[in-house]
Amino acid sequence: MNPPISMSQNIKSKSHHQLIDDESDLTAKGRISEIELDNELCKKQQALSLAYTEIYFPHKPYDVQLKYMESVVQTLDRKHNALLESPTGTGKTLSLLCASLGWLTKHRKEQQKTNNPTKLRIIYASRTHAQLKQVAQELKKTVYKPNVSVLGSRDQYCLRGDFYNIKGNLLNQNCRKVVKANQCQYFKKDVVMFMALQYKTLINSLEEAKQFGYKNKICPYYFERQRLDEADIILLPYNYLLEKDFQDYVNIDNSILIFDEAHNVQSTAEEGSSFFITQNIIIEAEKDLEKWIDELETVPIFYEQLKVKLNQAKLYNELKEYRSIVITIRTFSQYLEQLKQQPIFTLQDTNEKYQILDARQIQSLIFQYTSDEDNTFRLWNDSVLTNYAKGITRNNIARYLSHCMILIDVMSELSQFPANHFESWTKFIMNVYDLIRVEDEREKQKQSLSSLQNQFNQYKLSFMIDVANQITIYMWCLEPSLAFQRILSKNIHSVLLTSGTLSPMQSWTCELRMNFQTQFQSPHIINIQQSLIVFQHKQFDFSYQQRNNDEQFNRLGQNLLNFSYVIPNGILVIFSSYSLMFKFRSKLTSSKLLFRLNEIKHCLWEPQQTGEMQNVFELYKQHSKKGAIMFAVQRGKVAEGIDFSDELCRAVFLVGVPYPPKQDHKVSQKMEYLEKIYNDPEFNDQDRLRSQEWYCQQAIRATNQALGRVIRHVNDYGIVFLCDKRFEYTDIKKGFSEWVKTALKPWVNDDEVLKQTKAFYNRTDNNFQTPSQKIMTEEKSSQQSEVKKRNLKLFGLKCQKQLEKLKSDSQYDIEEQEKPQYLQIESKQVCETEEKQQFEQSEINFTPSQGKNKIKIQIQSNKAQVDDQIVNSALNQQKLNQILNNDNNTDQFNYFTSQKDFFSSIKQPQQQSESQRKGIIKIKQKK
Repeated sequence: MNPPISMSQNIKSKSHHQLIDDESDLTAKGRISEIELDNELCKKQQALSLAYTEIYFPHKPYDVQLKYMESVVQTLDRKHNALLESPTGTGKTLSLLCASLGWLTKHRKEQQKTNNPTKLRIIYASRTHAQLKQVAQELKKTVYKPNVSVLGSRDQYCLRGDFYNIKGNLLNQNCRKVVKANQCQYFKKDVVMFMALQYKTLINSLEEAKQFGYKNKICPYYFERQRLDEADIILLPYNYLLEKDFQDYVNIDNSILIFDEAHNVQSTAEEGSSFFITQNIIIEAEKDLEKWIDELETVPIFYEQLKVKLNQAKLYNELKEYRSIVITIRTFSQYLEQLKQQPIFTLQDTNEKYQILDARQIQSLIFQYTSDEDNTFRLWNDSVLTNYAKGITRNNIARYLSHCMILIDVMSELSQFPANHFESWTKFIMNVYDLIRVEDEREKQKQSLSSLQNQFNQYKLSFMIDVANQITIYMWCLEPSLAFQRILSKNIHSVLLTSGTLSPMQSWTCELRMNFQTQFQSPHIINIQQSLIVFQHKQFDFSYQQRNNDEQFNRLGQNLLNFSYVIPNGILVIFSSYSLMFKFRSKLTSSKLLFRLNEIKHCLWEPQQTGEMQNVFELYKQHSKKGAIMFAVQRGKVAEGIDFSDELCRAVFLVGVPYPPKQDHKVSQKMEYLEKIYNDPEFNDQDRLRSQEWYCQQAIRATNQALGRVIRHVNDYGIVFLCDKRFEYTDIKKGFSEWVKTALKPWVNDDEVLKQTKAFYNRTDNNFQTPSQKIMTEEKSSQQSEVKKRNLKLFGLKCQKQLEKLKSDSQYDIEEQEKPQYLQIESKQVCETEEKQQFEQSEINFTPSQGKNKIKIQIQSNKAQVDDQIVNSALNQQKLNQILNNDNNTDQFNYFTSQKDFFSSIKQPQQQSESQRKGIIKIKQKK
């Protein structure tokens, strides 16, 4: 027997990001009204007619934006679903907002004429609140003033300082308690309702909503909930939309669902249907329940209120029911403790130990190991239907959950003790019960329970013991279409998925098992030949089997050092995994290359802890103008979540192909599941995906996301270095975004690529200069019109033989003014420095004046130029090298006419010996 529907939904309404509470007064019932427009702004913006729909756009749109918006309008006209791929920098978010809101404005006007009572609205979902912040900013640029609601959890919105360190269910319980008792300074129901009515069209990001709350002494969580029912557009992270319980809080009927930055939708959909519980939660759940039972025994009024609720649900109201529930939790916890000692775990010599089972086995495990088989607690006298000490069964699980949910409903508001762990236990059992109900329905219809259409078989049960010897039970969902089946069971107008990296398109139909009648791929907005080069290395191989190739790591490090001299501003170096990044860092440190890199550009590393990333990013921004390198990993914040525009990213190095790790148990189970689907005759009429195709597509989408870091808008430019020959594999290369394919060039000779790189930045820096920068460049050009650049590589010479080689190789005449003993002295000076190896191998670039025997040397700290004479000063080679490779340098030079002035300027000891002062190398242009 199933519990009443209201009961089965009750526990869901208490989830960690609960969207609707009793305190939210949703009485408007979705009144239909026209979308407001800013009439003054309408006069300043471009009015477009696309597919008979009037669209206002903030500026004259590019051709790719017009085609994108037209695709959106036509999709909505036809009630189709769409895949819309448009590269980063093409203004897809603004285009999507203008097109969809323009279409909705027209639709509302038509509804007014026909008296159609159905209110259609937009649910706009992006990956994170950080990305929704950009959506909010773009929405503010438009003429459209829809009613807005921005959904978030209490974790994100709560303003109370005393709740700062509590999260999840515990925060929800504390919040509800103080609100019910009218003890929260930020919640007054009449104020929330009034403010929500006054500010229906207010557009806030998460941070702005909190500032609005502080300023007006109003809870942003309840403020946004109050605005929800009137909203024409709802902004939220798409993990909310894809979670199992979302539709219990928000009515998505008659909605246009937009998934922006949708490249991660499949994995998020799987996570939204997955669930887990830890042994520690189960242990604490038992303690939570015991505290509540003690309170019910000592506070009669609490028990009276509980009995009222139980009587209404026609459930037994004695406390022994709850004591028997304690037994079910305790016995299951004991089973998990015993399971840890089984050979399946003890024989594994790994940090994390796994046991993988068919998901349907979770039923028998719960039914068997929640029973007090020996009647230890003397609770077997009553019927098994009303006493759970005999264990949870298929016959009593619905009543078991009803008892739990009613207790949570009553005691979370009355008790002084939070019981978030007991709530988590109840939610876990509820999720298992949902799968049991689906299976029961199939059995009634005499459908196969072993079929892959049975939801239980679209999961995998996993037990995992971590390094702390804690065991966790995972129910991994392997089928992303489950979330979309729940969505499409409602009356959805259209589903639009958009991103810069949806390719390959055909996989979306296979994975989500839905039709996308519109499939649009936009070209890039930039001039590819002018703004982008993608170099493909022909030899690097950073596959797992090649991770111990020291020579390869050293070569990559030396290349990065050389390129850092000529690439301006910021560089991103993105690895396929943390392990590869850590290995490279270790090699870079031991070879002293990391020290040399830090002298040129400030080096920073993406932290594994998400909370630390903002501080690292702020530090990177501070250094990027002068030069910085961020080392990061694929699928992280740097590779996907943060906007690195202009000088924040002038180049991207991709090291290793980001295939998912096959040794990961979830990855291997996913691939096994896909092969079963592909070979199952039951799915012959559907598009299917081979496991190897899926495996490659994960690498392709992550790569395309990382590639998009280098171009963020129409005037941006940069170079991508693909540092792995496997990027040329057919399965990978064909999945590159089209704009990347047109920019590909081979990387065979390091020197040639370095030359092309330098030429690219010389050209692009001039092409993309601002007016003020161009004036400075013209002034510099006029001052240095006589200068013609030449490079002379002058190493820390240690003997006559090296000098002779330099003479023969150089395009300049090189003469010794005195005997070469000075070179030996200079070598000694090098040896006395802490960075001996660095200075012995470093290079200096010199710039001779055309027609004159003059050499310009710039020293960053003192700005010096020396005529005729070069001092082989190891102390200053690094600075000289760094500065003279920067073609954009506009600093003026100071001139020194004597050796004494020069020595002083570079901070050489003033008491130099006469032999040292005469030990100068003269350089003249060869005739």
